[in-house]
Amino acid sequence: MSTPKNSGSSFRSKRDMAERLAFIRLYVKRLKENPDAVFKQQVKLVNSFLKSARDFPLTKEEYLRLKGELEKN
Repeated sequence: MSTPKNSGSSFRSKRDMAERLAFIRLYVKRLKENPDAVFKQQVKLVNSFLKSARDFPLTKEEYLRLKGELEKN
């Protein structure tokens, strides 16, 4: 499958677009190969990660400062 030359996409390069399309093809293949139960488990796992991230008590800056990756003000 080729990509349209004037697709108006926001991809920075043809390689970015090619990588995105390769990922989509791989994902669709996996969707077809795996039962719905597998993806339901994955959705639960991803949702738990997102909830943990939302509930994390520190801001991004506080966390990076704690790790020593940001200078203290």
